[in-house]
Amino acid sequence: MANVKEVEEPKKPVPVFSMIRGMGMLGKNLLRKPVTIQYPEQMPYIPERFRFRIFLTLDSCVGCTLCEQVCPNGSIKMEHLDRENPHNKRKIYPGVNFGTCTVCRNCEEICPTHAIYLSHEFQTSRTKNSFYYSPEELSKPEHEVLK
Repeated sequence: MANVKEVEEPKKPVPVFSMIRGMGMLGKNLLRKPVTIQYPEQMPYIPERFRFRIFLTLDSCVGCTLCEQVCPNGSIKMEHLDRENPHNKRKIYPGVNFGTCTVCRNCEEICPTHAIYLSHEFQTSRTKNSFYYSPEELSKPEHEVLK
Protein backbone atom coordinates (compact mmCIF):
# COMPACT_ATOMS: atom_id res chain seq x y z
CA MET A 1 0.00 0.00 0.00
CA ALA A 2 1.23 3.50 -0.86
CA ASN A 3 2.05 5.96 1.85
CA VAL A 4 -0.49 8.76 1.85
CA LYS A 5 0.68 12.01 3.31
CA GLU A 6 -1.95 14.11 4.99
CA VAL A 7 -1.95 17.79 4.08
CA GLU A 8 -2.93 20.38 6.63
CA GLU A 9 -5.69 22.69 5.58
CA PRO A 10 -4.80 26.38 5.80
CA LYS A 11 -6.31 28.19 8.74
CA LYS A 12 -9.28 30.33 7.85
CA PRO A 13 -9.45 33.84 9.28
CA VAL A 14 -11.96 34.35 12.01
CA PRO A 15 -14.91 36.30 10.58
CA VAL A 16 -14.98 38.53 13.66
CA PHE A 17 -11.82 40.34 12.53
CA SER A 18 -13.34 41.00 9.09
CA MET A 19 -16.49 42.34 10.71
CA ILE A 20 -14.49 44.68 12.94
CA ARG A 21 -12.47 45.89 9.98
CA GLY A 22 -15.71 46.54 8.03
CA MET A 23 -17.21 48.47 10.95
CA GLY A 24 -14.03 50.56 11.13
CA MET A 25 -14.32 51.40 7.45
CA LEU A 26 -17.97 52.34 7.95
CA GLY A 27 -17.09 54.61 10.88
CA LYS A 28 -14.32 56.30 8.91
CA ASN A 29 -16.58 57.09 5.93
CA LEU A 30 -19.74 57.87 7.86
CA LEU A 31 -18.85 61.50 8.55
CA ARG A 32 -17.35 62.32 5.14
CA LYS A 33 -19.14 64.49 2.62
CA PRO A 34 -20.73 62.53 -0.25
CA VAL A 35 -18.75 62.38 -3.48
CA THR A 36 -21.83 62.54 -5.68
CA ILE A 37 -23.08 65.81 -7.10
CA GLN A 38 -26.61 66.87 -7.95
CA TYR A 39 -26.39 67.05 -11.74
CA PRO A 40 -27.84 69.27 -13.55
CA GLU A 41 -28.05 71.73 -10.63
CA GLN A 42 -24.32 71.34 -10.03
CA MET A 43 -22.12 70.90 -13.06
CA PRO A 44 -19.33 68.33 -12.71
CA TYR A 45 -15.69 69.22 -13.13
CA ILE A 46 -14.76 68.80 -16.79
CA PRO A 47 -11.05 68.54 -17.57
CA GLU A 48 -9.66 71.04 -20.07
CA ARG A 49 -8.71 68.34 -22.59
CA PHE A 50 -12.09 66.55 -22.47
CA ARG A 51 -13.75 66.14 -25.88
CA PHE A 52 -17.08 64.55 -26.70
CA ARG A 53 -19.54 66.12 -29.16
CA ILE A 54 -18.55 65.93 -32.82
CA PHE A 55 -19.07 69.09 -34.86
CA LEU A 56 -18.88 69.56 -38.61
CA THR A 57 -18.01 72.67 -40.59
CA LEU A 58 -20.05 72.18 -43.76
CA ASP A 59 -18.09 74.76 -45.77
CA SER A 60 -14.76 73.04 -45.06
CA CYS A 61 -15.85 69.46 -45.75
CA VAL A 62 -14.55 68.14 -49.08
CA GLY A 63 -16.43 64.81 -48.97
CA CYS A 64 -13.27 62.68 -48.94
CA THR A 65 -14.93 59.89 -46.83
CA LEU A 66 -11.76 59.40 -44.76
CA CYS A 67 -13.71 59.89 -41.53
CA GLU A 68 -16.11 57.09 -42.51
CA GLN A 69 -13.24 54.78 -43.45
CA VAL A 70 -11.27 55.33 -40.24
CA CYS A 71 -14.25 54.94 -37.86
CA PRO A 72 -13.59 51.65 -35.99
CA ASN A 73 -17.23 50.70 -35.44
CA GLY A 74 -18.99 52.35 -38.38
CA SER A 75 -20.62 55.20 -36.49
CA ILE A 76 -20.00 57.64 -39.34
CA LYS A 77 -22.01 57.29 -42.55
CA MET A 78 -21.70 59.61 -45.52
CA GLU A 79 -24.98 60.96 -46.86
CA HIS A 80 -25.97 63.15 -49.76
CA LEU A 81 -26.83 66.74 -48.90
CA ASP A 82 -27.99 69.09 -51.63
CA ARG A 83 -25.89 72.07 -50.70
CA GLU A 84 -23.67 74.35 -52.77
CA ASN A 85 -20.03 73.99 -51.77
CA PRO A 86 -17.25 74.54 -54.33
CA HIS A 87 -14.91 72.25 -52.35
CA ASN A 88 -17.35 69.33 -52.15
CA LYS A 89 -18.26 68.32 -55.71
CA ARG A 90 -19.94 65.03 -54.74
CA LYS A 91 -22.13 66.77 -52.12
CA ILE A 92 -21.64 64.08 -49.47
CA TYR A 93 -21.19 64.87 -45.80
CA PRO A 94 -20.75 62.72 -42.68
CA GLY A 95 -23.56 61.89 -40.28
CA VAL A 96 -22.74 60.39 -36.86
CA ASN A 97 -24.55 57.86 -34.69
CA PHE A 98 -23.63 58.83 -31.12
CA GLY A 99 -25.22 55.65 -29.80
CA THR A 100 -22.27 53.64 -31.12
CA CYS A 101 -19.56 56.34 -31.22
CA THR A 102 -16.66 55.59 -28.87
CA VAL A 103 -15.20 59.12 -29.15
CA CYS A 104 -11.87 57.74 -30.34
CA ARG A 105 -11.05 60.99 -32.19
CA ASN A 106 -9.81 59.16 -35.29
CA CYS A 107 -12.15 61.19 -37.50
CA GLU A 108 -10.78 64.44 -36.11
CA GLU A 109 -7.17 63.36 -36.61
CA ILE A 110 -7.57 62.14 -40.20
CA CYS A 111 -9.66 65.01 -41.58
CA PRO A 112 -7.41 66.89 -44.04
CA THR A 113 -9.37 70.16 -43.80
CA HIS A 114 -10.21 69.96 -40.06
CA ALA A 115 -13.91 70.11 -40.96
CA ILE A 116 -14.83 67.51 -38.34
CA TYR A 117 -13.75 68.19 -34.77
CA LEU A 118 -14.70 67.36 -31.19
CA SER A 119 -15.77 69.94 -28.61
CA HIS A 120 -16.28 70.21 -24.85
CA GLU A 121 -20.04 69.85 -25.17
CA PHE A 122 -21.28 66.63 -23.57
CA GLN A 123 -24.95 67.26 -22.81
CA THR A 124 -26.55 65.57 -25.77
CA SER A 125 -29.93 64.51 -24.46
CA ARG A 126 -32.45 64.14 -27.25
CA THR A 127 -36.21 64.23 -27.40
CA LYS A 128 -36.39 61.74 -30.24
CA ASN A 129 -35.37 58.09 -29.97
CA SER A 130 -32.45 58.40 -32.36
CA PHE A 131 -28.84 59.13 -31.53
CA TYR A 132 -28.10 59.79 -35.19
CA TYR A 133 -27.02 63.32 -36.07
CA SER A 134 -27.38 64.39 -39.69
CA PRO A 135 -24.74 66.69 -41.24
CA GLU A 136 -27.00 69.71 -40.65
CA GLU A 137 -27.38 68.79 -36.97
CA LEU A 138 -23.62 68.29 -36.60
CA SER A 139 -23.02 71.82 -37.81
CA LYS A 140 -25.28 73.35 -35.11
CA PRO A 141 -24.76 73.65 -31.34
CA GLU A 142 -26.83 71.25 -29.23
CA HIS A 143 -29.33 73.85 -27.99
CA GLU A 144 -30.25 74.64 -31.62
CA VAL A 145 -30.57 70.97 -32.57
CA LEU A 146 -33.17 70.30 -29.87
CA LYS A 147 -35.52 72.99 -31.18
